[in-house]
Amino acid sequence: MNLDRKSLLIEIDARMKLGDIEVALSSDNLTLAVANLALQRDKDVATWLGEGAPGAPDPWLDPADHLVAGLDATLPDGSVLSIRPAPRRSTGPDLVALAFGAHGRFVTITRAWLRVHRRDIPRPTTEPFHAERNPTISPDEDALLAALERELAPNAIGVGVRKGI
Repeated sequence: MNLDRKSLLIEIDARMKLGDIEVALSSDNLTLAVANLALQRDKDVATWLGEGAPGAPDPWLDPADHLVAGLDATLPDGSVLSIRPAPRRSTGPDLVALAFGAHGRFVTITRAWLRVHRRDIPRPTTEPFHAERNPTISPDEDALLAALERELAPNAIGVGVRKGI
């Protein structure tokens, strides 16, 4: 685990357990701020991110902040996808979406750069959000995801990944 105290990012192997990360961060008065960590402390980061990071700070509270600043992942054909840590609004297409909440459907996460928070600074708040945050995927959206999955398959023709995105 590598901690950048100025940017409040940690670079971690995606096999690390959430509980171990939280213990390591506590000596620096930092946290991932995962709600109900006791229920997830034995979960590795790849699984947690693949599930959509349950318990992570609500992205609607601070839309300029983001949990995942970058990641390395392996595509089904063995190609490596490397998304360098950068502010979300300066990185172009959101390729993290291939991993976050996708349950390993498109990529296998191997490394991640996650945002950490100081324990002694209050988090921003906003008015409550009352709409459905995770609506059911429509048949058209599911068809699009299936097409993407076919394109990323190892035997797909013309699939190429630019490294170092």
